[in-house]
Amino acid sequence: MPKKGRPLGYDPEEMLETSMLLFWKNGFDATSLDDILNAAKISKSSFYHMFGSKQQLFERCLCRYCDSQLAQIEKKLQQSTTGRDFIESYLHDLVAAASHNEDRYKGCFVVNTIYEFVDRDVSISKLISNMIEQFNQLLQVAIKKGQTEGVITTDKTPSALACFLMSSIAGIRTMIYAKAETDQLEDIVDVTLAALD
Repeated sequence: MPKKGRPLGYDPEEMLETSMLLFWKNGFDATSLDDILNAAKISKSSFYHMFGSKQQLFERCLCRYCDSQLAQIEKKLQQSTTGRDFIESYLHDLVAAASHNEDRYKGCFVVNTIYEFVDRDVSISKLISNMIEQFNQLLQVAIKKGQTEGVITTDKTPSALACFLMSSIAGIRTMIYAKAETDQLEDIVDVTLAALD
C-alpha cells in the first residue's frame, strides 16, 4: 500500500484568497513573503512546496480574481433583460459598491497590476491582456444585443463602443481610487451612457 501524503495544515483556497487580498491592497513589490506567511499562518517550506515562488503565487491570485470577475459579469449579462440594462446596471453597481465598501480605495486588482507591471513581465502582461479581451467580448455581446433590441445606437460599431466603455470603466475605477465624490462618479456614468443613445 502506498503511503498517504501528510495532510495540508492549511486550505490552499483560503491561502489564495488571503494572498490575493494582500497583493490587491499593497501591490506585488510591497507585499513581502513574510507578509504572506504571517497572514496565511504557514511555513516557508509549505509555501514553496505549494506555490514555488511569490510571483507564481501572484499569477495564481491574479487568475483567481480575473476568473471570478468574468464569471460574475457573464452571469449578470445572462440575467439582464436587455443589453443596455446590463451596461447600466454594471456601471451603477460599480459606483454603489464603491460608496458602501470600506476597501473601495484599494482600486481594481487588474488596473493596479497594469500600473505596477507595465512593460515589466511578459507572463503577467499576457494574463492581463487575456482578461481585457474577454471583458471586451462580453461587452460586445451586450452591445450587439442592445442594438438588436433598439436600445443602443447603431451609429458606432460594437467594437468601438466596447472600447469606449472599457476606458470609461477604467476611468471610474481610477476616480474611485482617487477618492472622488459619488456625485462625480454618477455624472461620469450618465455621460458614458449617453454615448449609447
